[in-house]
Amino acid sequence: MFDQVIVGLFLGWGAAIPIGAINLEMIRRNLQFGTAAGLALGFGACCADVTYLVLLSLGVLQILHHPFVIKAVGILGSLLLTWFGYKALRLKSVYFNDQPQAPMRIRSSWRHTIEGYLLTLINPYTILFWSSISMTIAVMTHASDHAVFYAGLGVLLGTFSWAAGLNGFLHFTRHRLSKRTIQKINIAGGIILIGFAALGFWRALFLL
Repeated sequence: MFDQVIVGLFLGWGAAIPIGAINLEMIRRNLQFGTAAGLALGFGACCADVTYLVLLSLGVLQILHHPFVIKAVGILGSLLLTWFGYKALRLKSVYFNDQPQAPMRIRSSWRHTIEGYLLTLINPYTILFWSSISMTIAVMTHASDHAVFYAGLGVLLGTFSWAAGLNGFLHFTRHRLSKRTIQKINIAGGIILIGFAALGFWRALFLL
């Protein structure tokens, strides 16, 4: 049991730590909307990683080896990134202090969680990562009846510990950034997200 949790923990870190669209969007939302928004998006991403772990253990993700399915997922993921980048560029600064508008807080947290889940779920890079460790998942699945549960717990701990650490760091350092700097980071984040989307389109249409 303990070994499976540890393996899941390292898998979770492997999925979460590399800098990409998910981490970029989590940083952008933390600075723009506050720590709660960044944590909510990070939690959604964690749930998506656990979903992939379960699907891999069941053999469901074998369908993603089909070229048409990979291209379709790549295009969908790129469209979602484009939408997030577009919203980032159009967004006005609404959160620059520690007192966001209370009526929007709960609804926004759920929205950030759902968007984090969807963004990670149809991210081609996330799919490629979990597909690349399919052999590890297969070994864990046959180790015991509850191997996937323990590994999933480890993945959740790994991904969320990274999200919590990153958002915690931003929470204690964001006050050193001026409003103008946060606005520039938000715009840069939107442009980079659109860049990731363009790269995803190119890969989906010509490389996958």
